[in-house]
Amino acid sequence: MFRDVVLQDTRPEEWSAIRERIYARVMASMGTPLDVEVEPHYEVVEEYEKYGLRHQKIRYRVMPDEYGIAVIVLPEGVGEGEPAPAVVICHGTDAVNGKYNNLSPDTRPNRAYAIELAQRGFVTITPDCYEFGELLTRGEDLTHEEIHKRYADSRARFTEQHPDWSLDGRRMSDHKLLLDVADTMDFVRPGGYGIIGNSLGGRTAIFLTALDERIAAGVPSCGISPNLTNMYRSASAPKERKGRTGGQMVYDYQDMIALCAPRPLLVLEPYNDAYNPYIKANFECYVRGQCAYQLLDKPECFCTLTHGDGHDTTEHVRDYAYRWFERWLKA
Repeated sequence: MFRDVVLQDTRPEEWSAIRERIYARVMASMGTPLDVEVEPHYEVVEEYEKYGLRHQKIRYRVMPDEYGIAVIVLPEGVGEGEPAPAVVICHGTDAVNGKYNNLSPDTRPNRAYAIELAQRGFVTITPDCYEFGELLTRGEDLTHEEIHKRYADSRARFTEQHPDWSLDGRRMSDHKLLLDVADTMDFVRPGGYGIIGNSLGGRTAIFLTALDERIAAGVPSCGISPNLTNMYRSASAPKERKGRTGGQMVYDYQDMIALCAPRPLLVLEPYNDAYNPYIKANFECYVRGQCAYQLLDKPECFCTLTHGDGHDTTEHVRDYAYRWFERWLKA
């Protein structure tokens, strides 16, 4: 049912060409981005202390006339001339709160990755995903109906303005530009980033790990629901991209896993996720995707943690994820 990424007789020296073909398919599925060059630039718009940690809210350029918003949390003792490894935090589907879902242990204790990782010595960078959080609300106090309408209008406007692009493509572009900005920060240790997210954030995490080799360790949570078996993804596929693949998916998650190889990838997935009811398909993708790690002689760099805690990350699951970053980013 799922395509093999690596065949029994595939040789390690063939992997580079195989990877290029997979990468090209995935990127083609995201459409054609705008042909513009954006220089990395950011400014600190607010500084404050919370949970005993210094926070910097930044505005950074993502288009010639558009900006993203993110919050950086600095561990104790980290600053100019004292860099630390950085982890990008990707929030889930929350149009109103966006990034603050991962910055608020009081209200979202199971998703407060940005605070808990900073307490463990990592710089954390938590952006609003395109058209979520402040990028959608613009700081206004909106009713549920107003938020829903603004989000729907935003998606319709994007499709009208960029008929050859996609939301996935725009979101990846914004996140790559955030990495460009992070590359210029003297309190961030060079040599590769971590990334973690749950739900939509988990999907973002595996996509960015697969598509940007600056990500040195990825931890997607509740982010893998294979295209082949998840009816929600199939139903929402753009009309213009249906029926052009010769009866096969352009890509699936065994491909995304393989694109991450040989960089460390820890996949966190529940077997009782209402948003991904057919978990057997996940394991099909794991088995096929991890063959790339085996081929490259890095089997220890791929790991899965399957749990029964539903669409969330409990304390013990989060602790395992944080130890994954400590193992690979602090070595």
